[in-house]
Amino acid sequence: MILWGFICISMFFIFFIVFSDERDSRRDFSISKASSYMEGFRIVSKKDGKDALILTARRADFSRDETLARMEAVTMDIKKEGVVLNADHGTYNMNTKDLKLEDNITIQVKNSVIHAQNLSWNPSQGVLSAEGKVQMKGNKFTVEGEGLTATEDNKVTLMRNVKAIFY
Repeated sequence: MILWGFICISMFFIFFIVFSDERDSRRDFSISKASSYMEGFRIVSKKDGKDALILTARRADFSRDETLARMEAVTMDIKKEGVVLNADHGTYNMNTKDLKLEDNITIQVKNSVIHAQNLSWNPSQGVLSAEGKVQMKGNKFTVEGEGLTATEDNKVTLMRNVKAIFY
């Protein structure tokens, strides 16, 4: 009986140690969720006096130092290009303006739609990238692959396992 109790207590401590690092990485957002958040989060970037990019979210929870915003129901509208991105979740860095999107990502560009598992926007480099699976569908084509890089000069590259169907 004592041996069984010792095993249970040991398993509890092992479980606690293994998962404590994961909890620490989420702590900044879970604690701030109750004290620092914004409903109807919106950032507008202007160029030549006109709206160039509008980032909105239903809700944004801020990290303790308020440099990161963890967002829900994210939309990014790039006015000049006519591009609209949607995602269930995202993280916006207030200092670098980097944006990371995840879960149910869709990008509407003219007559095509892109679906991705994750997406990162680095505005200082002007690069949009994805690491996971990507699918592009247009009126007369479907292209799938893994990994994507898109630059401001409209060059889009799929990195590996590319399959294309034209009809």
